[in-house]
Amino acid sequence: MATTAAGTPYVESSDLVANYPGVSLALANHIDDSTGKVLQIVRATDATTRTTTSTTFVDASLSVTITPNLTTSIILLIHVVQARPQNATGGMRTQITDTSNSAIAGAENLGADSGAVFIIQTGFGYATPATTSPVTYKVRFRANTGGTAEFTNSSNVAQLFAIEVAA
Repeated sequence: MATTAAGTPYVESSDLVANYPGVSLALANHIDDSTGKVLQIVRATDATTRTTTSTTFVDASLSVTITPNLTTSIILLIHVVQARPQNATGGMRTQITDTSNSAIAGAENLGADSGAVFIIQTGFGYATPATTSPVTYKVRFRANTGGTAEFTNSSNVAQLFAIEVAA
């Protein structure tokens, strides 16, 4: 059996047995380059409870660094945390940002209103870094006026995933 340059096995004409159809090397190499493949997953966790009364976004001490394999890759970001906005006038907001604190599309200003005891908050983001250099993404959060925002990570470990997908 033959293999492509990327090591994927394929059947070529010289390998035919009982009329099994062969695949050309050109087609087999195309299979290696197909889009939509998950190329890597990087995960970070935080098991320390974090709180803030700041009404501007502050770092939540949870970040992940990923080095894309392709400049055309898409990075899907997923953040899962147990949150608790405190105080009657409170509430909180969460975002995933890059290192310059620019919010990632779709993962900005996620929130919970006051009165919620505990909630499981999930944020999703989509980034196209256009580089093969390491890229860091982080979680930030803030309280609304008069409130306290809390990530209860010591009860349920917070997670941040960066998933590289070939585009």
